[in-house]
Amino acid sequence: MLNSPDTGGFKALGTEPFWSLEVLDTKMIYTSPDEQAGMAISIARSFDGTAMHYSGTLQGKPVALTIEPGECSDGMSDQVYSHKARFTWGERTEQGCATRN
Repeated sequence: MLNSPDTGGFKALGTEPFWSLEVLDTKMIYTSPDEQAGMAISIARSFDGTAMHYSGTLQGKPVALTIEPGECSDGMSDQVYSHKARFTWGERTEQGCATRN
């Protein structure tokens, strides 16, 4: 459950295409098969009473990550995650799952 804007870190991930974002205090680390070393994104945080929102810029394009409570499956494993994630980078939007770090 998300009940305050100070919810700690998250790891969000998606498949087809594969991507992940690790949310830390002041940044997110984006990784993908093409960016295995990871790219840091400075972030701003907000909380709307239900979902956490993280925003920043990556390679000159706006980035947004929304994490909200709800069971989620990545579709490729039997693992069930506690949160749903939506990742937008420029005009691209991907759905995924998230869990606390």
